[in-house]
Amino acid sequence: EEQWNNNNGNGNRRLQMELDSVQDAVEFDMGQHENGNGDGGDFMMDEMMVDDFGDMMGGGEEFGGGSDYFDNKTQLKLTARHLFCLAAEGITLPKSTTLDESDDPSIHCDIDNFETRESLLNLWSSARAQISEDIIKKTLGLVTEHKETLRGHDVHVWYPNKDQGSEGMLRVLNSAFEGSLTYNFDSEPAEDGQDDLYRFWDIPSQFVGENKLFVDVGSALGFTSMLMAYEYPRTTVVSIEPASPSWLIQNINFRCNLSEEQRSYVHPILAGVGTKHHDDNDSFTKFVWKPSMTTASRNWNIERDFDFGQDIELTVHLRTLRAILAEATPEDLPLGTPISVLNLDCEGCEYNLIPSMHETSFKSIGLILGRTNWGFIPTSKKPSSERAEDTHKRVCTHYNFARRCKECCDFPTLPVRPRLPSTTVVENGEFGDADVGDEANIASAALESKTVADVAGSMCDGFDAWAEENQLHDVPDDYGWNEMSAYVKMDSR
Repeated sequence: EEQWNNNNGNGNRRLQMELDSVQDAVEFDMGQHENGNGDGGDFMMDEMMVDDFGDMMGGGEEFGGGSDYFDNKTQLKLTARHLFCLAAEGITLPKSTTLDESDDPSIHCDIDNFETRESLLNLWSSARAQISEDIIKKTLGLVTEHKETLRGHDVHVWYPNKDQGSEGMLRVLNSAFEGSLTYNFDSEPAEDGQDDLYRFWDIPSQFVGENKLFVDVGSALGFTSMLMAYEYPRTTVVSIEPASPSWLIQNINFRCNLSEEQRSYVHPILAGVGTKHHDDNDSFTKFVWKPSMTTASRNWNIERDFDFGQDIELTVHLRTLRAILAEATPEDLPLGTPISVLNLDCEGCEYNLIPSMHETSFKSIGLILGRTNWGFIPTSKKPSSERAEDTHKRVCTHYNFARRCKECCDFPTLPVRPRLPSTTVVENGEFGDADVGDEANIASAALESKTVADVAGSMCDGFDAWAEENQLHDVPDDYGWNEMSAYVKMDSR
């Protein structure tokens, strides 16, 4: 803090003078924005926002103290809290008194653009209607802007410092790009023959583009949805995220990195996916959101691992997938459009979603990506074995599940769709084998016609012992799965 003051002279004092009148500035700006008469209504950034930013920017402990707010050049880091105040024109940034302007705090998000600023303010109003004040303040204070790339696209994405989940997801999405390593999961390099488990960048053309629907369940901070917008223009993307902090951050990422046209095809929804028995869409569960691992929000956390200083316990609203899609899909998408690509990366929600789908709806899905989590979920929190069987028998008909998920070894003779579904067409709302005139393609399709045992290979070695250890066939009901708790004690594993 002392070094910053020495380098920047009166910068903080000038900023504090502006903040002394921030209430009037924000009220005027937001009031004019809403209805031109000074009455901001729902758009008003109320005392929660103004007081919070004012205290922080005034040199208090959260802003002026602690090394986390300065980089290795003593440059001030701006959090998402500052982003919203800048969008509301409630603050201006201090300028360096030296000739080196690189020391000035800055952000890449184009808040000078009217559409960007307006969309951020609309997001603020939406967040205030759905998320508690404490969670908003804590989330925004943890998040900073990071310069990254998504397969050659320069992005400036917001995520918490030292977030291993975001770092891992970026590795997966940049997998095998221009000589980089190939990854299946966060930190697991792919083995030979397993390089297409998460190939979001090489999806067959019949599954993407105009009037095609990509559903990302467990979308975290929105990186996959952003990549879809960059790589496959005009594909309708439904981004479903149950953890409100992640939902808020992904919306910031969309507004700061996607054009207005790109955003018109991306539909973020704050909800957890429940079962068809929750037909009133009024069921709830508990999750834990960890800023150190934003890709792992779930209801089966080891209790002793909870970080009271950082982690946030959430109450999550569960809704059926059908209800979510009815809200999220735009009216210009043809009625009854099937899901072209379903990405399941939701820490166990597959056991709610997959068994609840009508057989026709499930068969209409062109491609399913992701993984199952039975082996990771502690025994006391597992769903019933019957629910597991219904889930595994369905998803294991898709190649990447049969190749990578040990649960599929329970069905060795189950037919598996081709590894690269280039020989499929849509007929009567279902994806199936196409008539292929080229002999080479016919031979290739024949080679790809395999069972789980053929595809899984040595992965199924020792399966019986694994199934017994993980009680694959022994969980009688959903009692632990539906329990209103986000934790499990270690000794109940």
